Amino acid sequence: MAHKNLEREETYEGAATGPVPDLGGLPGVARVTAVPAEELDTVYYDTDGLALLASGCTLRRRSGGHDAGWRLTLPAGGGGPRQEVRRPAAAGGPDEVPPDIARHLAARARGREVVPVARLRTHRERRSLLDKRDRVLAEVARDDVSAQVLGTGRTAPPAGAGPSRTPRSGGRDAGTGTTLTAWSQVGIELKHGGGKLLTAAGHRLREAGLRPAVATGLGHALAAADLAPRAPAVPPSGTAGDAVLARLRSQTAELLAADAAVRGGEPDAVHRMRMTVRRLRSALKTYRRLFLPGSTRPLAGELGRLGRVLGEARDHEVLAERLAADAAALRDGDRIGPALAGPAGAVAAGEAAAYRQAWRRVCRELDGARYYALLDALDVFLAAPPLGPKADRDARRELRSAARKAQRAADRRSGRALATGPGPERDRALHSARKAAKRLRYAAETARPVVGGPARRLAKRAKAVQQALGEHQDAVVTARTLHALAERDHAAGRDTFVHGVLYARHRAAADRSEHDLPALRARAGRKGLTRFR
Repeated sequence: MAHKNLEREETYEGAATGPVPDLGGLPGVARVTAVPAEELDTVYYDTDGLALLASGCTLRRRSGGHDAGWRLTLPAGGGGPRQEVRRPAAAGGPDEVPPDIARHLAARARGREVVPVARLRTHRERRSLLDKRDRVLAEVARDDVSAQVLGTGRTAPPAGAGPSRTPRSGGRDAGTGTTLTAWSQVGIELKHGGGKLLTAAGHRLREAGLRPAVATGLGHALAAADLAPRAPAVPPSGTAGDAVLARLRSQTAELLAADAAVRGGEPDAVHRMRMTVRRLRSALKTYRRLFLPGSTRPLAGELGRLGRVLGEARDHEVLAERLAADAAALRDGDRIGPALAGPAGAVAAGEAAAYRQAWRRVCRELDGARYYALLDALDVFLAAPPLGPKADRDARRELRSAARKAQRAADRRSGRALATGPGPERDRALHSARKAAKRLRYAAETARPVVGGPARRLAKRAKAVQQALGEHQDAVVTARTLHALAERDHAAGRDTFVHGVLYARHRAAADRSEHDLPALRARAGRKGLTRFR
């Protein structure tokens, strides 16, 4: 597997000549030592339309130096540092991206060929900052860079370009012209040091006349060729449109990250992607009046379809997990429990196999033109949002209105469900209440960056309702599935006693999950929670 780590470095630029400023005496630094210079040859890869860079990531293959090989740099998640995925240079060769990096690119390249777009040659002089135990706290490097942009006539490919399972590199001529440029920069990368050292080093470099770099090495090269991606349109700060678009952007970034996790078969990845799809769809529906009439409907519809595809796999995953837990509990029990553990485990194994099949169907969906077209449509929507007049309204006012509406709906549905007698109708009403609580939670999450504490409390209480009702729904679905499996096995002449035992366990679990609902509903329904000021 690819090595994945968090990037902790800063880059500065300024004078074209001269040594790196003295960095002795910084917090924790006992001495500074020279490290042998390096000659680096780095090729950056992207699509013709620079789709990778537009989505916030860069891919390069380097020869020379201590960090030779492939490196994919991914956008920061949740406000944290950027992430890196590394592989040796031999993992893919110059003609093809390594497979475990390619899965991170699939949702960004969307079937478009990945080709060399720039080549950077760097002379690097290095210094190590050591502590008293000779641990390397940080490394400082001065780079003299010459760059060549490959193919200056690039244009964005049409939306919904055809699918391809594995992004390739270098398979054809990368462009029709070149642009040359050169510059110098100083970078500091933490090894065992902390944030205080990074801050102090930055202050020292600024005192020497350097300034934080405004672009990466690739960015410098592309800017010289007038190929740097343009920033998307952003509404005025403090408006409702600004707040909702920030939510849509963050969740779109989460969707791309979850895509790679699903393709890699990571635990809980399908659930994570499904929740992100639901958050996007909920935001488009909840705040549709901020956009031009009808403009959110196609996206919401396609997201709903994708959610259903993911939902099939997620249902089997939940069933497999619950039934495996049942088998373990029976194995550790007394009386007839151990005797039933084996048959229960067989039922769980059947659902695990069904999940794997459903997961493969999800992966085929993620390689499809329709999914890529959805991602393209999201990009277009965010780059030029079809905002209506109401988007200019005060963010707090609009977020408060949406939260109050969602709160009333969640309270109403929970009350209706609690007033319904036991049986299938009550189960359906509780499931409907769960969906309303989820929408309330999402509305609060959208408001949180703007209003802070009140929205955080509302989201927490809505989540508690959602989780209680989610446990109820999972237990009901598991019991229903067990009933269907029992009918199938009975018709085939197989013993179904274990199905009955497990069915009783999950119906009891469903009943228990309702116990705290009245109190949770009351806490989430308090009017003061939506007084966003």
